[in-house]
Amino acid sequence: MPVFDHMPMGEEGLKEIYAWIDGFVENRRDIAEKILLGRSEHDEWEIPAVIVTNKSIPADEKQTAIVTLARHGHERGTRVVGPEILQYLGSDEASETRDKQTVIVVPVVNPEGVVTDKFNSTLYGITDLEKKIFGTLCSKWIPDMMIDFHSLGKTEGAKYDIGDMEVIIPANTTKWAMDEQIHQYVANEMLKRAEENGWPYEIHTLEDLSFYYFGEPGGRLPQKYLQEKVFLLHIQNPYEQYEFPESLSGYTNYTCGPAYLRWHTLVFGMETNHWSISPEQGLGESGMIPCRALLEMGNRRFSWEKDTGYPTNILCGDFRISIRPRGNNPGERRISREKIWKGRFYFDILKRKMPDPETTLAEVRYTGENYPLDFDICLRMRQNHIRGVTIEDREVEFETFRDGCATFLCIPVTLAGSGHAKIKIEHDAFKRVAQAATG
Repeated sequence: MPVFDHMPMGEEGLKEIYAWIDGFVENRRDIAEKILLGRSEHDEWEIPAVIVTNKSIPADEKQTAIVTLARHGHERGTRVVGPEILQYLGSDEASETRDKQTVIVVPVVNPEGVVTDKFNSTLYGITDLEKKIFGTLCSKWIPDMMIDFHSLGKTEGAKYDIGDMEVIIPANTTKWAMDEQIHQYVANEMLKRAEENGWPYEIHTLEDLSFYYFGEPGGRLPQKYLQEKVFLLHIQNPYEQYEFPESLSGYTNYTCGPAYLRWHTLVFGMETNHWSISPEQGLGESGMIPCRALLEMGNRRFSWEKDTGYPTNILCGDFRISIRPRGNNPGERRISREKIWKGRFYFDILKRKMPDPETTLAEVRYTGENYPLDFDICLRMRQNHIRGVTIEDREVEFETFRDGCATFLCIPVTLAGSGHAKIKIEHDAFKRVAQAATG
């Protein structure tokens, strides 16, 4: 069915969007289902969500992705992006995504705002209504990925870039482990796909965005921010300290931040632009293309991940040595990930060393509670052949997988109580293996 070539407005526009959703579900009952998350603030409008997936495959065997739109009522572009994303999800091109993921699209989070064409929301935290509807949603479908769509108009956006900007926002709210690097990696893949299709996006961090939004109206950035950006390392005095920008307490423009904090969900915000791009010019596609790229990344294995799916499994540490969830399928890993992520601050030792060319020693200590705690400790090894692994002199099974030039070694660990796990890895001495050239 065709998507919107115009901008739905007012009460009739909302009804038009809802009628489109009903028509989509009716035409694709084999893959789509509509559920109700609740009603709007004054109980006037339903808030529907559409689940798109291969219904013959159990949910635990699939990743879970949530796409939300129209949190801010006057951000009109989201009204056409949502149907465009659903249209893609119903196509033959999305068959692999439906097989490997349960995708839940919430086309209109804020129906009263859409009807009145007003903001009708908050920039700080999430509203009581959003807590309720996302609590209902995530209690059943814990998200592995969540992306929240917004849309810039004539006056919104950076104080020095008004009316013509589209942005991808890595929305992780900490820089724990490798999260900043991983979110940036994924964002750049999204940006590349958008550019290949003629849509120039920018990537802004949450820190950048907060300053862009709250800079001076004349376009001047806060001086502390500028000083931090141009700090010259080659003249750094070792006794000096960075002058960090003042934080803006509680700032969050996107509904997915709490999902990151609770489940280590891969989270992104999006800003399309309904001022510089009309529906007739492809506004819906401009939002759908980077979203499609993100969804399709959930179907592949990232080089540092053991399993296919979104890269959410480095919960502590880095690529060289990390704590990861345990599980034979996405559902089991979601449960394990939540438990470990809650206790991540209690891993107070995580180290490795190589005393000789054929031995690597690793150690982990957890001082928290909620035992027993099952997890994998994963090491990226130069060595290609692992001969054996012992924990406290007890031989254990292990798994390996490879990236382009190294071996990742995954070792299952169970801690029955607070304490250490000391690991010994025996391997062949390092021998460089060059990756075969392709082309």
